[in-house]
Amino acid sequence: MLGYPLLRPHALYDLCSRGSARNSLYVLLLFSGFTLTAQERQSTKNVVVDSLPVPDEPKQLFYLQRDPDANTVIYQLNTVDGVVDVDEPVKAYWIRYAEGGTRKDLNFLQRTMAYGISHKALDDGAFELRLAAYKDHPLRLAYCEKSKTYKVYTTIDRREAALARIFVRIDGGSVLSPNIMYFELTGRDTTTQAQVSERIKPVQ
Repeated sequence: MLGYPLLRPHALYDLCSRGSARNSLYVLLLFSGFTLTAQERQSTKNVVVDSLPVPDEPKQLFYLQRDPDANTVIYQLNTVDGVVDVDEPVKAYWIRYAEGGTRKDLNFLQRTMAYGISHKALDDGAFELRLAAYKDHPLRLAYCEKSKTYKVYTTIDRREAALARIFVRIDGGSVLSPNIMYFELTGRDTTTQAQVSERIKPVQ
């Protein structure tokens, strides 16, 4: 058991109920839309989640995917000479699978308003993380003695878990007002190592 408090089991759901998470997701999807073609921006296409690529990047912590395509944001542990960079412990970048798998940095708006990640060093050597679009929901980057690697932890379906993926499902709407059906957190239970997931439906 990790020596830190668990996040409240339905903290993200509470945020949705208050409307802030829904608005933040709108921002996230809006600025991701700026990188899409005009045809894609007008599309109501939903991806088949099971067919999406599963990235396995060096020092990958977790990744984010969403409709309407397979383009993926990777969150990667950032180290210098084998030590976590306290000034920037996590880096985020695209794998643009829909564009031949090219890797691209986040642009300014994506970094500051949607997919970027901020951090705060904690006394135990871990880091509190906050996604730009989820500032009210902290994550925790900490070293796992069992696996000898760093992981990002959160609460999924009332269980402590190492976060693996965030997926956002959109069904129609527009870039300015997408119809968000749910967002889903997936990870591994830290006690049993069983896969756990939780879908959270924003209040419409």
